[in-house]
Amino acid sequence: MYNLAKRWHNAGMEGRCLTMKQSILLLCTLLASYAAADLIHTADTLHTIETGVIRLHILAHSDSTADQTAKLTVRDALLAHAADWIPADAGFEEGCLALQAHLPEIAQTARDALADAGCKQDVHAAFAETDFPERTYGDLTLPAGRYQALRVELGAAKGQNWWCVMYPALCIPAAAECSGLQQLGDAAYDMTAHPDAYEVRLKCLDFLRALKKRHA
Repeated sequence: MYNLAKRWHNAGMEGRCLTMKQSILLLCTLLASYAAADLIHTADTLHTIETGVIRLHILAHSDSTADQTAKLTVRDALLAHAADWIPADAGFEEGCLALQAHLPEIAQTARDALADAGCKQDVHAAFAETDFPERTYGDLTLPAGRYQALRVELGAAKGQNWWCVMYPALCIPAAAECSGLQQLGDAAYDMTAHPDAYEVRLKCLDFLRALKKRHA
C-alpha cells in the first residue's frame, strides 16, 4: 500500500513539473512571437522611411574654416533652389528621377555659389543609395539606414559632412512649419518623433543587417 501511494505521489509531482515546464515553454514562445512581430513591424516602418525620404549629403573640401564656410554656402544655394528641381506635388519616385535629371544643373548651382563667394573648387554631384547615421533635425530624428541621396562633393571631399533632407522638404526654410514626414504615415512619423522608444529595436535591426551583410 505504501509503495502504491508513493508511486501516485511521484506521478503527481511529475505531472505538475511537466505542466510547469509546458507553461514556461508556452510563455517563452508567446514572448518570442511578440518580440519577432514587434521587430518585423519596426523593420517595415524603417523601410517606409528609407524608401520615402531623399537625403542631402554635402562633403566639404577640408575641415578648414574657409572650406566649411564654403560648404554652408553651397548648402544654402541648393536648398534655395530645391523647389525648382523637385515639383511640389512630386512623390518619392518622381523626386528621385527629378534630381537625377537635374544633376548637371545642381552641380552648376554649387559652382556658381562658390564662385560668388570667391572660392574655386571642383564640384561633383551624384545620386546614389548611401548609408546614413542617425540624425536629428529639430524635433525629428531620422534613424540610421540606407537612403537615396543627392551627394555633392566639393574639392577633395575630405572635410566634415553636412546631412539633411531634400525630400520631403524638411530642411528648406519655406517648409519649416511642416515636417513633411507625416505623409509617410503615423508609424513612420512616430519613429522620427519618439526615437528613444525604438532605440533597442533599431539596434537589433542594425545587428541583423550587419550579420546578413557579413554572411552574404
